[in-house]
Amino acid sequence: MKNSMTENIDEKKYIILIIYDIVENKTRGKMVKLLNRYGVRVQKSAFEANLTRKQYSRLLQEAPKCIDPQTDSLRIYILSNYLAVSTWGVGLTNTDDVIII
Repeated sequence: MKNSMTENIDEKKYIILIIYDIVENKTRGKMVKLLNRYGVRVQKSAFEANLTRKQYSRLLQEAPKCIDPQTDSLRIYILSNYLAVSTWGVGLTNTDDVIII
């Protein structure tokens, strides 16, 4: 049985940003279909979602199955508060130019 403090932690929502670059149209369509279940499209290759930790974990399990890490890239950002940003990524990445303001 969960206490109210545990329930509040489990139900806390986080802003999630999902950005992808997928070569094949069929693969891209699968990713869009998946991401539409979690959030809203805010740009052509970007989605925004408001998820619990459990939903976020499920997304991290499902999304990599939709891409080819040799040719595609996928970046998922969780904004846990206004001062901290956690990132997760698969595929082609270039972290030399990462700037967080």
